[in-house]
Amino acid sequence: MTEEASVTTPPRRKLPAFVIPTIAGITIFGLSVAAGSFVPSDAAPVPTPTEESRLVPDMIADASPVRTCSIAAAVADARLGTATVHIRNAVTDEILYTFGEEPAVPMASVMKVVTAAVALTALGPDATLTTRVVKGSTVGSVVLIGGGDPTLTAGNGTIYDGAPSVVDLAQQTISALQAADPDDSVVTNVIVDLSMFPVDDAWHPSWPTKERTDGYQPLIVPLMVDGDRANPTRQTSPRSTDPSRRAADAFIAALRAEGNGDGAVTITFGSAPGNATQLASVTSQPVSRLVAQMLPGSDNTLGEFLLRASSVKLGLGGSARSLQQTVESTITRLGIDMSSGVFIDGSGESGNIKIPVSKLSDLLDYIFAEASPLASVAAALPVAGKSGTLASRFAAPNAAARGNVVAKTGWINGVYSLGGRITAADGTPLIAIVVARGSVSSTAMAAIDTVFTAGYTCGSNLASY
Repeated sequence: MTEEASVTTPPRRKLPAFVIPTIAGITIFGLSVAAGSFVPSDAAPVPTPTEESRLVPDMIADASPVRTCSIAAAVADARLGTATVHIRNAVTDEILYTFGEEPAVPMASVMKVVTAAVALTALGPDATLTTRVVKGSTVGSVVLIGGGDPTLTAGNGTIYDGAPSVVDLAQQTISALQAADPDDSVVTNVIVDLSMFPVDDAWHPSWPTKERTDGYQPLIVPLMVDGDRANPTRQTSPRSTDPSRRAADAFIAALRAEGNGDGAVTITFGSAPGNATQLASVTSQPVSRLVAQMLPGSDNTLGEFLLRASSVKLGLGGSARSLQQTVESTITRLGIDMSSGVFIDGSGESGNIKIPVSKLSDLLDYIFAEASPLASVAAALPVAGKSGTLASRFAAPNAAARGNVVAKTGWINGVYSLGGRITAADGTPLIAIVVARGSVSSTAMAAIDTVFTAGYTCGSNLASY
C-alpha cells in the first residue's frame, strides 16, 4: 500500500499593526507605493502632459506660379550663332529667361540707346549745338567755329528736318560786317576752328574703312555739313576724307551768293581770338529732337557727335578715349553701374564695344518706365512692322508681334541684335535683349524676330527653360 504523506498547515499570522492595507498600493513607513511607482507621499502632484504648441504664420505665402510656355526652340535656331537672350518682366522686375548670357557682349547699334540716355542726361533735352562765325584778327578774315553739329546743311537738301544752314550763317556774317564797316566787309580768308574736341582720333582703328566709303560713317571732326554725305538727301552716302574743308567750301559759296564778290577766299586752320566779336551763329535742333532723328534710322553720325558733345559738356575733352568715362559717369546718375562695359564710340560701329546685358536691361526698364525722364528715347525707337529699321521686320510667321515690339536694332559684321520692350499678348510688358554673334548672316534678323514673337506669345507665362 502506498503510504500518503501527511501535510500540516502552519497557523496564519496577523500583520503587524504598523502595516495598513491600501487600495491599489500600500503605505510603508510613511512612503506610498502605488502600482508601478515609488513616490514620496509629500511630493507635489505630477502635472498632466499637454501637447506642445506650434507657431503658425498669420499669412500663408502665395504659391509661386509654374510657368509653362517655353521659347527654347526659337532660341536654339542655328541662324543665331552664339546667342544671348535676356527677358524680364517689366512689372515685377523678375528675370524670366536667360540664355548664353555673358557679363558684356557687343551689340552694334543698340549702343545708340546708351548714347541717347547719356546725351539727354548730360546735355539736357533742350540743349543745342551751335556753329559760330567771329571776326578774325586780320583784315578780311573771319573764323568759322565748329560746334559739333553734323546736321548743319549746305542748303541743297538734307535728311535732317529743321537743320541750320550755312546760307543763314553767311547772310548774318555779311550783314554784320557791312553794319560794322561797309568799306571792310569783304571776306578774303576763312579760318576753320576745330578746337571743340581733338581730331587726331577722328577715325577709330576698329572701324572698317569701308564704312566711310560705303557711306555709313564720316570722319568725326567738329565741323561738317550734311553729315559729310556726298548726297545730302540720302541716309547712306559716301563720305569724304576732309569734312571740315567741304564745310568751309560750302560757307564760302554761300558768302559769294550773299554779295561777298568773286575774289579768291583762302581757307586756313587755327583758333579764334579770345575776345573776338561774334558775327553770326546758327543752332541745331534740341538734343531731344536729335535723338529722335538718330534712333529710327540708326544714324551713326548723330550717335558719334552726341556722345562727343556730352564728353565736352562734362569737361572730359571730347576725345574717343574719354567716351568710356562719359558713359560710366552719366549712366551712374541714373542708378545704373555700367563699369563692366567697354565703350569706344557713340554709334556702336566698333566691334570692340561690350555692353553689360543686365545693365542694359536696367536702362531699358528705366527708359520705358511710366513718366521716365528718358521717355523721349522710348518714343523714338522703331516699332515692329511700322517704323524705322523695324518697318520691314516681323513678317509672317512673326506678324503677330507687329506693333507690339518697340526696340533698337543693331548690325555690324558678326553681330545682329535687338533690344527693347515687348507688349505681350496677355498685356505683360517685357524687356527683351537678343544678340546673335559669330558666323551669322542677315538671316539672323528673322531668327531674332522669332524669339521676340515667342516672348510676345508667352507673356507672363514665359518659362525659364
